[in-house]
Amino acid sequence: MLPVTVALSLLKLLEGGNIAGIGEPSLTLSDGNLFMSIPFRINNTGFYDISEVCINIEIYNGAEKIAEFSTQRVNIPAGEMAASNLSASVSLEDLLSKDGKLLTNDTELNASVAFHFRVAHVIAFKIAKNFTFHWGAPFSNLTIQHVSCNGTHQVFSVSIFNNALFPISGPLRLEILNPSNITVGSMEQQIDVPSKGLYQGLFEVPVSELTNSGTVRLYFADILIREERWGSP
Repeated sequence: MLPVTVALSLLKLLEGGNIAGIGEPSLTLSDGNLFMSIPFRINNTGFYDISEVCINIEIYNGAEKIAEFSTQRVNIPAGEMAASNLSASVSLEDLLSKDGKLLTNDTELNASVAFHFRVAHVIAFKIAKNFTFHWGAPFSNLTIQHVSCNGTHQVFSVSIFNNALFPISGPLRLEILNPSNITVGSMEQQIDVPSKGLYQGLFEVPVSELTNSGTVRLYFADILIREERWGSP
């Protein structure tokens, strides 16, 4: 009888025509992790509890999977409505190990969303949907320019436009290497750049050795954003 009554319960759930809804995901970036929060609501008008409700999201750049989010599981008793947020996170370093260009280049990404749940704590169901979305690079229009040398410090200007849908918050570090690729100085600043916001800052880096050329590296939360040569060849 259980499959029959579960089927009847699902029919009852579908009678309302608006039993569930998933809102727009919101993203935040902090301390090297990308956090996703997904608002949802379910009106369980059926006879049985809906349990182990979770959302799994896989993100692809072309044919390559670059990230996967799995939210925590929640339960909705029979006859009740639940409205909450499902949350998940992924390491930005793990994400960028698959495609480092996502830091500085906009692109179109594909997402596969699977909605999992059980009815009566026994029978499992899955609803899947695919869509494409625009990825805005958090460090777009990145420029690093050598400004001056004052005898003990090398001064660089850094400019970033955050084209992502989430703010950037965390440590930004600039590291200077001499022509022999030996680190001669570094400096770190905390940045907090809103979505569609511009960051411009000066790094007055104390150095152990003065040089008129070398390599500069820019890191965010220990993730290398860019490495480039500066000065005379």
